[in-house]
Amino acid sequence: MSTTQRDSSTTFSLPTNSVGYVAIGAAVVTGVLHLVLGIVFLSQGGISSITAILTQTLPVLFILNGIGFLGGIGVYLSQYWRRELHLIAAGYAGATIVAFFIFNGGFSPVVAISKIAEVIFIISVLYLYTTE
Repeated sequence: MSTTQRDSSTTFSLPTNSVGYVAIGAAVVTGVLHLVLGIVFLSQGGISSITAILTQTLPVLFILNGIGFLGGIGVYLSQYWRRELHLIAAGYAGATIVAFFIFNGGFSPVVAISKIAEVIFIISVLYLYTTE
């Protein structure tokens, strides 16, 4: 969405560029997958208290990552979005990909979908950065 075309009288507005919808779709896919996987990982661990949840770093990171992607959509659609935030968004998705390899994540179809969505997201937001 072009920051020059934003209507300051509205809090939220839809993207004016179709690539913005691609970025949103990719963010939804990876955000929801991370949220679901984080919740599944927590439930498999038999977590019984908040203190125990906080000691489960990886599931909590998954949930926070999902919230970050989904929250980023809200910021993108808001009047507070700025062109430079495209670079932050690309870095965020890139860090997610790097973290996968640092934590030696196992490869599965769900992982493939998530990583493909993240790459599409990075390409989309970098395109939007260069065109807006």
